[in-house]
Amino acid sequence: MIIVKKIEDGKCSIDELENLLEEKNPIVLNHAMTHIGKEGILTEVIFKKLKGLSLKREHQGKLLGHYKLGDLAIATMIKLGENEDEISGFKIFDKFEKKMRFRLFEEVDW
Repeated sequence: MIIVKKIEDGKCSIDELENLLEEKNPIVLNHAMTHIGKEGILTEVIFKKLKGLSLKREHQGKLLGHYKLGDLAIATMIKLGENEDEISGFKIFDKFEKKMRFRLFEEVDW
């Protein structure tokens, strides 16, 4: 995938990264969110799109194991400094589920 290579090489503009957060492909979304978190890129548009993605709990958005795109969006928001108690997608989890999301946060190669 050419776009994944472009993301990994840091050759995507902020506008391109914002647009990539609308992708349907979970692999592209995974790379875009990881790069955003790693580089600390936060704009109002990125924040709004991550907030929307944090609610993605469908099977189609499955990443690795039982993690979903919404979980990575939450981890990315936390990485960018958002308080987890203010993330609507995070508030709905019970104690065990919250622990699992923090585990994902630690496993991501930021």
